[in-house]
Amino acid sequence: MKDYFWEFLPLEPQTPDSVKSFLDQRLHDDWGKGSYHCIIELIDKKHVIGTVRISIKDTTHLSGDIGYALNADYSGRGYMTEAVSRILQIGTDELGLHRIWATADVKNDASWRLMERVGMEREGLLRHHHRIRGSWRDSYLYSILSKKG
Repeated sequence: MKDYFWEFLPLEPQTPDSVKSFLDQRLHDDWGKGSYHCIIELIDKKHVIGTVRISIKDTTHLSGDIGYALNADYSGRGYMTEAVSRILQIGTDELGLHRIWATADVKNDASWRLMERVGMEREGLLRHHHRIRGSWRDSYLYSILSKKG
């Protein structure tokens, strides 16, 4: 796994065991409770390479957010574009969300370009949005609206 895999996430570097524990907990405990975590797996190799999540944040205003992470060894192959496109579709079509948002570190151009590729629009800059390993980070805020109005 490349060293920069966790550069933009507010997590410590992960091991195969910590990733397995995280996925086991999220896939079983959160499902149906407003937060839906899915894994990205290479079926032919039975190898998990990432995760994508959607969470319902406000049932009155029908809004939610997404998050995702991909093993950097598999970036640039379209896996995350496919996964994020699908989770956005699930959010609007199956969960009935009107607005879905996400943030990305301003230096994480792969993430915010992905959001643009799947149709999300940049809404603004969140200054000192996260403190990661002792440093304040700025984030871009993106969203997409349901086409159903």
